[in-house]
Amino acid sequence: MGRLRSWQLVAVGALALSGAALAESVKITGRFPADYREPSFLKRMGVDRIDGPDGRALGYALERAIGNRGHYSVVAGGADVDGILSGFVSTEINEARVQQERENCVEKTKDPSGNEKCVRKEKQTIYCRQRTIDVSADLRIARASDGRVVYSTRKPRQNAVTWCPGESAPGAVDGVVRGLTDSIAEEVAREISPHTETYAPRFYESREGMPKEFHDRFKAAIRATQRDLTGACTEIAALDQTTPHFALAYDLGICAEARGDYEAAIDAYRRAATLRPRDTADFNASIDRVRKLIVQRDDERARR
Repeated sequence: MGRLRSWQLVAVGALALSGAALAESVKITGRFPADYREPSFLKRMGVDRIDGPDGRALGYALERAIGNRGHYSVVAGGADVDGILSGFVSTEINEARVQQERENCVEKTKDPSGNEKCVRKEKQTIYCRQRTIDVSADLRIARASDGRVVYSTRKPRQNAVTWCPGESAPGAVDGVVRGLTDSIAEEVAREISPHTETYAPRFYESREGMPKEFHDRFKAAIRATQRDLTGACTEIAALDQTTPHFALAYDLGICAEARGDYEAAIDAYRRAATLRPRDTADFNASIDRVRKLIVQRDDERARR
């Protein structure tokens, strides 16, 4: 499992956001909570029986997808587990004759070079075949200790293909169904597993309202983030002590987030919002992101 404080630097281009200039960024790798947190507290996940004609295939796909996420120990069946995943999958295949209109050339001529050229087209009706495959899975995870359902979902998938005279017929049904069940399994695994994400918040470089004698110093500090983040953050903090400014506060939030000090990051982003109310939406987005990092950090501590 990745450590919450891992980060590294990358240089990226400049960007404008909400009227405030932003320049360099820092790449941060963090752990975020699952969309459905309650099942993520379970350590050993058992994939029990999945009913339906394609239930076995879906069960195997779920074992692979959940296991590949690295968060759960996945076992077959429901013995000696913390959670049990079970459900039902249905598959419906329909073929029908469909009518299409196509524009075809009905009169051609040749140019002086002998190349054919269409001079009149007409719409013609042709009859084609259409195959529709619907796969729908109803799944749930029950906590083994008390039977409480901690995750319940319905995942529909559809594949529709039409082919006309002269065109190749679609691939085999089994292969299509396998692809749909794999897609369902991957989505379930994503929803119930915490995930590691790499993102790149950009430093504000706006000097609007900052005393001119600090402009060059602040600009140099921003550039330095790409080669010496720790030193650059120390310089930004020194500037902040001298001349409080929304960009300095926000950038200190990024510095704190990059080193894993999430509480300090939230405090800095909140201060930036107070100093620059018109960009509150941008600052709140950063606050929401860090709150999720805190949730997952605390969940992992509890899990240990």
